[in-house]
Amino acid sequence: MPRYDAARNQYVFGADAGQGPTLYAANGAITKSDGVHAITKSSAAAMTLAPPTAAEEGMRIVITLRTAFAHTITITEGLGGKGAAFDVMTGSAVGDTIELLADNLHWVPIGAPYGFVIS
Repeated sequence: MPRYDAARNQYVFGADAGQGPTLYAANGAITKSDGVHAITKSSAAAMTLAPPTAAEEGMRIVITLRTAFAHTITITEGLGGKGAAFDVMTGSAVGDTIELLADNLHWVPIGAPYGFVIS
């Protein structure tokens, strides 16, 4: 069921509307939407996350692992726009979690990542 998000002046669907996490059982791109994004692939996942746009400023994404494999998430510009030294996040245990905020056209981590290694 969609809900209206007055801050974005639009209707939101899926995880945005509080309908639970967005699940990823295959390699691919993480959808840019507020909420929880859970990786459930039964082998190591190779995921990507595109930089946020100006319209997505303030968006929060929580990425969590539900399977114990070496899952990677690549952000080509790097976290905070810092480039290649900070462009891959790797988690390998169930429950590894990182929360990201869209700020100034970059993804920045909020708090300390739980179990994720950034390289």
